[in-house]
Amino acid sequence: MISLRLRALGLMLIALLCALALAETTEAPEAPEATPKPAPGYVLVTLWDRSGWLALPEEGELSVPIEQTLPDGTEATNVVHLTPTGVHMEDSTCENHDCVGQGEVTLDNRKDRILGNMIICLPNQVVLELYTPEEILEMMEKQD
Repeated sequence: MISLRLRALGLMLIALLCALALAETTEAPEAPEATPKPAPGYVLVTLWDRSGWLALPEEGELSVPIEQTLPDGTEATNVVHLTPTGVHMEDSTCENHDCVGQGEVTLDNRKDRILGNMIICLPNQVVLELYTPEEILEMMEKQD
């Protein structure tokens, strides 16, 4: 019983953190719901100096621009495209666009891809990692 309550609380916390992270990266965020719903999956976005979570939408699609200033002063932008089943790099200011060419990571294909659950943009120092809610809960339990 306690385990189920902790699990539900953990999923709601993850959803709330994703809503807050999304609010920081977009210009006109929607107000978070009073009780956040768990998402089908979550994307850990790691930049050279920080990281945060984006939730996959339950329906529809969403493009999120990630803007940053790299250590050498270069302005970099990556556009992350989220769907209910996965994520892909829609666009990037990097020269080679290898990250865009890595395709979509989905909840179904992430174990079969060469890069697994990741999309990597080396020039802009951006890493995307797709996780299920259960995997995040396991990570949280290991930290305790």
